[in-house]
Amino acid sequence: MKRLKRHPDSKRFPRIRVSPSGSRARKSNAEKRSSKSQSPRREDVTRRASPARKKIHTLWRAAYAIVLLTLIAACVVTSVALFTSVCQITQVNITGNKNVTADYARQLSGVEGYSNLVTLPVGRIARNLKGNPWIKEVKVKRRLLHTVDIRVIERTPVCVLEQIGTRFALAGDGFVIAKLEPGQFKEFPSVHGGDAPLPLVGEKLANRKILECVSVLNSMQETVRDTILLGNPFDGRGPVFVSRSGFNIVYGQARECARKNEVLEAIIVDVENNKRKIAYIDVRVPDSPAIKLR
Repeated sequence: MKRLKRHPDSKRFPRIRVSPSGSRARKSNAEKRSSKSQSPRREDVTRRASPARKKIHTLWRAAYAIVLLTLIAACVVTSVALFTSVCQITQVNITGNKNVTADYARQLSGVEGYSNLVTLPVGRIARNLKGNPWIKEVKVKRRLLHTVDIRVIERTPVCVLEQIGTRFALAGDGFVIAKLEPGQFKEFPSVHGGDAPLPLVGEKLANRKILECVSVLNSMQETVRDTILLGNPFDGRGPVFVSRSGFNIVYGQARECARKNEVLEAIIVDVENNKRKIAYIDVRVPDSPAIKLR
């Protein structure tokens, strides 16, 4: 409580004590009165907003119901697919295979060890098949409700490597596809392997000169490559080939292959059409090839 100073006329007027909280009390009373006067307006706003709130609540309930029904349906479908015979594998289709039989591919893939289409590990099936050197790429697809489609892309042999009495099928990038039986793939050109170590099946050639000779054969048009009988990668002039007609082809290093092959094809066509007898064709300089007649 705060005591006021005595006034000269204090005897005439009684003492008045003022409480510091008096002003606050007056303010609080004023606020209460104002809130009472405003409360009907707030109720009106609440009444006006209630339909919008009901609409929002309805939308949320519908969303919850949709999510719940979706989860239930997913559980039912998953249970049916996994624990019943609805998605049981009954057919396996293998396409694209030429040198690998369908039965061997099916056995190698391991697909017969799985019965359910949904749980079939397509990645593992593809890896199992790619373990065979003949197979370059594999695409495995599920087709509802019971079918597995396996598309095989095999490596294409370009030539045969003859080395120390052993023959190997080679792809265009020098990959050793398989060890061949005597007389197998006679229609392909042969490459002399010299004294180099025997290559390993499923790996790439390590000898640089043999690899260059194979690369040159791979760059040739198939019509030109079919005329080649033998390739010698160890000639000092670069790869030299012997045609089935008996003439030699001095090719040189594996440079400007597109231009060399174009010139070589034109010369071979001319020789065959006119039945010319030549000793060799030199295309080391493709813009000025040399031809020696017999």
